[in-house]
Amino acid sequence: MQSLKRRLESTRRRSRPWPDAPVPIALTITDLDVGGAERALTSLALGLDRRRWSPRVVNLSAEGVLAATIRAHDIPVESLELDRKRPDAGVIRMAKALRHVRPALVQSFLFHANVLSRLAGPLAGSPWVLGGIRVAEHQKRWHLTLDRLTSRAGCGSVCVSTGVLRFSVEQGGLDPERLTVIPNGVDPARFDAAKASCRSELGVPEDAFLALAVGRLDAQKGLPDLLAAFERLGESSSPWRLAIVGDGPLRSWLDGQIADRPGLAGRVSTLGRRDDVPSLMRAADLLVHSAHWEGMPNVVLEAMAAGLPVVATAVEGVGELVIPGETGWIVPPRDFIALARAIGEAMQQREACLRLGRAGRHRIEEDFSTSRMVTRYEDLWAAVLGYSHTVSGV
Repeated sequence: MQSLKRRLESTRRRSRPWPDAPVPIALTITDLDVGGAERALTSLALGLDRRRWSPRVVNLSAEGVLAATIRAHDIPVESLELDRKRPDAGVIRMAKALRHVRPALVQSFLFHANVLSRLAGPLAGSPWVLGGIRVAEHQKRWHLTLDRLTSRAGCGSVCVSTGVLRFSVEQGGLDPERLTVIPNGVDPARFDAAKASCRSELGVPEDAFLALAVGRLDAQKGLPDLLAAFERLGESSSPWRLAIVGDGPLRSWLDGQIADRPGLAGRVSTLGRRDDVPSLMRAADLLVHSAHWEGMPNVVLEAMAAGLPVVATAVEGVGELVIPGETGWIVPPRDFIALARAIGEAMQQREACLRLGRAGRHRIEEDFSTSRMVTRYEDLWAAVLGYSHTVSGV
């Protein structure tokens, strides 16, 4: 399929009027459980201009919790419940689902949906296919290989950050002419509407400095560094607490480490998966993100939207969000000493934290709102399809 760069160059020279009916598109994703990519797709689907687009969501897995949210906005969702051990059957099922829509364009999210959408495209009327690269995959190298081998079956891919684009070219071997960047977005109003969690119910003293860590509990998130950093803080002049939100394969290990280390027991709590993260953020003083690799961490976006300053590692996407000295601190990944130092500085500068939090909120409103993300996708799709931006009759 023609590369994204060449397609955009050709349509830039000539465009056609927007059709009278909304353009059918398909949004495909690996699953619809709660996660960064899943929330991004949901926000995108719900935010689309329905005068322009007629979206349908195709989910490779069983029904996820976000499927009902999407359907509530009159957007069809089909969950294929594919067996990942049968990729051949998966391609056929995907092609059948896409043929029902006959989309002009397919926008996929996450690795499995990217590959299956590309392979199913020729069997479904050959729509333009755009992938979605949401993370710099440092762990599953075979993902990079298969992504590279199938990349030319699609027009290109949307990377969630320039860091991911750079990784995809340098480590994944992808053609830069097939890549573009659209950052994640977040709705600040979601955090304005949240009421701060009651600290006493969390076991946190009112005068304590409350740091929050949110994310899946696995190796990617740098949990050993997080614990080592707070253990190093020890008996600081400012009383502190750390609340860790999320679940995952390292949950038992994490609980055991907290119980066995005197510097952490009684100060660090694990809250599991929570539906009230905006309220927790409104009650906290700082977000700490200790990941070893990323794409563009939604939790950092959310913290900034909630007015929280951020201490984060210098992984993909973070440098595009956090401005050192203006909205937070950035430290090297896997460096718990630097992480502890930055957290300690935040604890000693509460007034500065408030200022950094306000600046972060302003940055979200200016550059990383959901509406801005939706507009960027709509503009890209219109350009790929060769349509002008004027909708007939509007």
